[in-house]
Amino acid sequence: MAENLVDGLNICSESSIEGLYKDCVYGKHTIYPYHNNKSREKEILECVYVDIWGLCQVQSARGVLYFMIIIDRFSSYQTVTFLKSKLAEVTLNIFKSFYTEAECQTRKRLKQVQLDISRE
Repeated sequence: MAENLVDGLNICSESSIEGLYKDCVYGKHTIYPYHNNKSREKEILECVYVDIWGLCQVQSARGVLYFMIIIDRFSSYQTVTFLKSKLAEVTLNIFKSFYTEAECQTRKRLKQVQLDISRE
């Protein structure tokens, strides 16, 4: 199973690597929000998920330290915006812009916004 995974890498151990990737992913999580999978969206803009990630350890060349991702849960459409700060007025303006454009393009009303209120 572990043979020929990477050219030039020899695995000498007898241990199994099955489940390793799943364990790595779950091992890096600190919070598991939104366990409620009972409701499934039936149309676009029924529920939009918003998450702000950061503070980056290294600032980008343009001064970016955060990013904000907005995902429509029905269509899985995603938009990412890079931010120099996560001030409420900055993030709110970005969300308002997304909201206005999405409703204009789809002719649907946004019904629900889900936020990841974590300690990042």
